[in-house]
Amino acid sequence: MLRTLHVRGYRSLRDFRIRFGRITVITGENGVGKSNLYRSLALLQRMAAGSFAEAVEAEGGMPGLMWAGMQRKKDEPRRVGWEIEDDHFAFSHECGLIPTTPGDPTMFRTDPDIKTEIIRLGGKKGRPMAKRMATAISVRGDDGKMETIPLPYHLPESMLSEVRDGLRYPALTAVRETLLAWRFYHHFRVDPESALRRSRVGFWSPVLASDGANLAANLQSIAESGRREMLDEVVAKAFPGSSWRPVDDQHRFQLQLSRDELGRWLDASELSDGTLRFFCLCAALLTPKPPPLLVFNEPESSLHASLLEPLADLMARVPPETQLIVVTHARELAERIRERCEAKWVKLVSFQGETRLEGDEGTGRTWTFDEE
Repeated sequence: MLRTLHVRGYRSLRDFRIRFGRITVITGENGVGKSNLYRSLALLQRMAAGSFAEAVEAEGGMPGLMWAGMQRKKDEPRRVGWEIEDDHFAFSHECGLIPTTPGDPTMFRTDPDIKTEIIRLGGKKGRPMAKRMATAISVRGDDGKMETIPLPYHLPESMLSEVRDGLRYPALTAVRETLLAWRFYHHFRVDPESALRRSRVGFWSPVLASDGANLAANLQSIAESGRREMLDEVVAKAFPGSSWRPVDDQHRFQLQLSRDELGRWLDASELSDGTLRFFCLCAALLTPKPPPLLVFNEPESSLHASLLEPLADLMARVPPETQLIVVTHARELAERIRERCEAKWVKLVSFQGETRLEGDEGTGRTWTFDEE
């Protein structure tokens, strides 16, 4: 389980620390930095996937994602740092701007320049298993000794993705695979051209795609995995008097609904945005392959208020092997989840453009991690 996250210098997260529970609900008003917290977690996975530089570019390059508040100190380094602590390991990463060196031929000036990385087993004070200082990487091998390995070819990428010898360096591989197994859902495209609204050939799909494009095949996979009854229960509560199916009469995969007052099935192209998104959320939560960490950003988008209760029911029943983080504007959703399970509720506020935990709005702060 992911225990703590410490982010420095990323957008509004100037020096932000948070402790997670098995189920954590994060709320706050518009503009306090909730989505920045979500993206900071997602960037850790991009490091493991070898697409960190691409993700940074999508955010405007390093200058675009760095803290730029008015309260910057003169000697405050222009760097972005992550520190996470899991039940089994700790990982830290710090990067900054590409240094301006006379004669340097690179034109990729907005790429991340990785300064340091370290992996420890057993927490922040555990045994170092891999270290990076700029271009030098040392990893503890299967013989227990630290050894220097050749310079990675992709300098803007993390050692998590560049060191691939799993037999020789099992600890680093285990951390990479843990981060890659995290699952994020932020936006399900439901416009008229969306893949969610078209019929298609299906294939066994136990995991919902990040954009929900394989929804119908995923729903059928859930049904064939023995979870149809649970899904029917949620749908009956959300859409009373309705029936659903993921395969049409032409054996094509698309979500269809029928209501008591109708004499036909409604195709996916006819369903409302909220209906499609609600089914996507159900599919992500009822996956036959539960991830170690499941993160939702603004799951209430397009949902009618009546759908928040069945959604909270499902979130509260997430399997014990999955840690759940929900970032939401909907206070009602947070309250409903808390009524149903022991969820940690984290409230964010903004202080002079900086994201802070509620109660830390003052200029002076003493860091404490509560144990809720």
